[in-house]
Amino acid sequence: MKITVIGAGAIGTMLGAILSEDETEVSVLTKNSNHNDHIILENFRGETLQKKAIYINNLDSTDWFILAVKSYDVEKLVEPLKKTRGKILCCQNGIKTYNLLKNEVDSKRLSYMVTGIGSSKIRTGKARFEGAGFTFLGEFSDKNGEKINHLSKKMNLSGIDCKVVNNIFGYVWLKAIINSSINPIAAYHKVENGRLKEPELNTQVKEICAESSLIAQKIGIKLPLNPWEETKNIIRNTSNNKCSMLQDIENGKRTEIDSINGEIIRIAKANNLNCEKNEEYLNKIKAISS
Repeated sequence: MKITVIGAGAIGTMLGAILSEDETEVSVLTKNSNHNDHIILENFRGETLQKKAIYINNLDSTDWFILAVKSYDVEKLVEPLKKTRGKILCCQNGIKTYNLLKNEVDSKRLSYMVTGIGSSKIRTGKARFEGAGFTFLGEFSDKNGEKINHLSKKMNLSGIDCKVVNNIFGYVWLKAIINSSINPIAAYHKVENGRLKEPELNTQVKEICAESSLIAQKIGIKLPLNPWEETKNIIRNTSNNKCSMLQDIENGKRTEIDSINGEIIRIAKANNLNCEKNEEYLNKIKAISS
């Protein structure tokens, strides 16, 4: 099997490392290909994985494209992806990528991964595993075929607890709610996830979670799990992790606040629903970020 990882950040590097094996060729698309011929994942099951990878700067057809760039970078990849063959696994936070791609790319090619795993980027092609969490895969069409089941099997064999599900859009919304609750608060207060258990911060996380959950329910989204319970689980399981939004702020990079809280706000306003807690933290993050 041939896998092309688009984006050598935390999630892309983690997936490339755990999926690479003798019969699987992993390529990594980056802005430049001047890298070593391997990818590294630290602290996975208490050890360091160093796996062979080919760094490339042009897309070619493959069995799987793992789309692991930031949500705001997806738009410029739509046209290049249309010219290729192969399944596409989206890994983005928020709902924006799902809504964009379903209207632009053949839905038979599209799948989504929703995960609560914590990971952090050390450098291009090197990441650190920061904590376990749920992982769900599903095709946009809800008709999960042999390829998505095979990919899930490979993840499970590597040590990632992964399930193939129907209604993946419900899981995309679930993760968006969790991200809308954890990321802006942890990023604004510059704390690791575990600090969100402190009473004052925990109250703020819970308020956004309740607001985002209500917005989803009001527009008819069928959430597969309880968002607040899953939010608490992720805070507990990734207590030492810095969320991606905090990592972006610390590295002077653009955050995904518009794709996460901003998209929930857009949907809420289009349906005359309250979104004041999401708006509060969107404004706070914009005030301190690039």
